[in-house]
Amino acid sequence: MRTLLIPAPLNEGPVEVTGDEARHGRTVLRLRAGDQLYLADGAGCRGQAVVKSVERHSLQCVVTKVVTLPHSAAEQIHVVVAPPKGNRFDDMVRSLTELGVGQISPLACERASRMPTLERAQRVAAEACKQSRRAWMPIIGPVLDIAACTTSEKALMVLDPQGKSPVVGEPKEVMLIIGPEGGLTDQETADLQAAQAGMMSIAPHILRIETAAVVATGLFVSAWTT
Repeated sequence: MRTLLIPAPLNEGPVEVTGDEARHGRTVLRLRAGDQLYLADGAGCRGQAVVKSVERHSLQCVVTKVVTLPHSAAEQIHVVVAPPKGNRFDDMVRSLTELGVGQISPLACERASRMPTLERAQRVAAEACKQSRRAWMPIIGPVLDIAACTTSEKALMVLDPQGKSPVVGEPKEVMLIIGPEGGLTDQETADLQAAQAGMMSIAPHILRIETAAVVATGLFVSAWTT
């Protein structure tokens, strides 16, 4: 069934869907009275609902059942990535959201390109949540620099062609750092290593930023969910 996002908290009973989600339901999904759908609040709750009426600026629904879904192990992954150019960042956010990561932050480093619009990335993540029926929205942002990464209490893992084969281990809070197309500078790499960051290599060739982010994240997600 189709899924629409509403503000938390989602409860049983009458629910009014407004704004872009109502417009999407009316004009794209062409929902009509009597249609069934899912409503999700991005904070773990998903409900079965039925459309009671379609108004000019809203959908009037009734939620008949709500379930609260647990966090997944993948939500412990915080991907900090130098944003690729153009729509490639949106594509990456979409894929990482589908994989289930808990947070995505652009990395501001010496060779990084212009920072993306976080509001747009949030919309992309919301659409990916609906498509994948994910119950928890990832956090988008904030922009982090190398210094902020080195002070994190999470385990640091950095993609580096000179690194070792990844050892995923048991689920834990991980900050996965992917540098820009030109690579991190020697000083940035040294700063991360001084903060006890692990250096990992995931392929024999140089990967595009979005490919590296998805492949590296997939290694953790696969190991933690099987």
